[in-house]
Amino acid sequence: MSLFEKYGGFATISKLVSELYDELIENEITAPYFDRADLKSLMDHQVKFLSQALGGPEQYTGRAMTAAHTGLKISAPAFDEVAKTVQMVLEDNQVEEDDVTHIIGMLASFKDDIVE
Repeated sequence: MSLFEKYGGFATISKLVSELYDELIENEITAPYFDRADLKSLMDHQVKFLSQALGGPEQYTGRAMTAAHTGLKISAPAFDEVAKTVQMVLEDNQVEEDDVTHIIGMLASFKDDIVE
């Protein structure tokens, strides 16, 4: 069973993404990156991307990771803050420790594509 199926599919992924962005837009380190963002569109892309990455149906049609983040000047501390927030949201939603570790590892694998 995929992590997508294990944790309830799109409904759960949507909830997690919503909670994540609620936290990120309130965080002094990450909030500036979202000042001009179309959060609805960004969250939709994130739900599709994460769903696919966690073994769900292939619905993500957005840009590649590097292309999507080029020019955003995302710093290493901001990336680390996002990772920390993802971990907190997952743990708050009773995602099992091994699964949290897997998801955070997957996120970490994109660091070089995201940080400028």
